[in-house]
Amino acid sequence: MLEKIKLSMRITHNKLDYDISANIDACLCDLTRVGVVTAEKENDPLIIKSAELYCKWQYNYDGGAERYERAYVALRDSLSLCGDYNAK
Repeated sequence: MLEKIKLSMRITHNKLDYDISANIDACLCDLTRVGVVTAEKENDPLIIKSAELYCKWQYNYDGGAERYERAYVALRDSLSLCGDYNAK
């Protein structure tokens, strides 16, 4: 997942790998907090998109932090209501 998110943010070096990984972990914890089951779904496109939006929000990617935050929250909340993703 790290490499996909770095690619989406046009990052080619590895100097931020630790920080990006920490943000991915924070995203997955936030998804779990609202009832989204992330275990065994880390290759799922919607989980990856959630982490991408979260990281772009945290890094204020292209000056669009508020836009990425809204998109992340909307996707997170949608996943929490979806039967395929929420804890039963």
